[in-house]
Amino acid sequence: MLQAVTLITGASSGIGRALALRLASRDIRLALLARRSDALADTAEAVRQAGGFAITKVADVTDRQAMATAVAEIEAEAGPVECFIANAGGGQRMAADEFDADVFGDIIAVNLQGFANGIAAVLPSMRERGKGHIVAIGSLAARLGLPRAGAYSAAKAGVARLAGSMRIELAREHIAVTLIEPGFVDTRGRSKTGTRRKPFRMPLDEATARIERAIDRRATVAAFPAILVILIAALRILPSPVYNRVIRRMAG
Repeated sequence: MLQAVTLITGASSGIGRALALRLASRDIRLALLARRSDALADTAEAVRQAGGFAITKVADVTDRQAMATAVAEIEAEAGPVECFIANAGGGQRMAADEFDADVFGDIIAVNLQGFANGIAAVLPSMRERGKGHIVAIGSLAARLGLPRAGAYSAAKAGVARLAGSMRIELAREHIAVTLIEPGFVDTRGRSKTGTRRKPFRMPLDEATARIERAIDRRATVAAFPAILVILIAALRILPSPVYNRVIRRMAG
């Protein structure tokens, strides 16, 4: 009988790769999915060297059929997806004077439509078995509009609302939905010198440790760091001119 697996999208780098390596040491069977085959293979090899199990599938989360096929193959080859971690995402800075609707659409596609495509692929099996866990890696950017990051903020706000809606509906079927909302995470190992650092930037290891704990306890929402969560809440009650100055400074 095939054992259950945890599927991580965007597993070739950043939070996805770091989280896979953390889970590998716990004898959690992993299915890793990303677009870049070489980087994905490197992640899988690192998982195996850590004593873990990993199956890989190269697919683009924005391609609904590719996601459905990848999940079907994973479940046939390795076992049912018990936990789906929708980590694939990203964006690029785009100022108002260079706004491009096509770029906006691409960012929405990978962050929000990609999450929806993943849900559509894993949910039928979870509902049939009467259990499962969907984890959305969102962002605190969903809680406010950051300058030059309107598309990303909008996409992550959509992720948050979709996760919240699905959580209510699926609770009666014993399928948990967890929304993770990190602040700024240092996913690229930037140097401390020569680069302007965003406030409250969190090391990748610390962020993935918090994500792991939230998944383990099947949290409803896990947002961090606390100081940034509190600051964002406080900003909402400030006069607009003050709010605008603080947000511009935070965005850099």
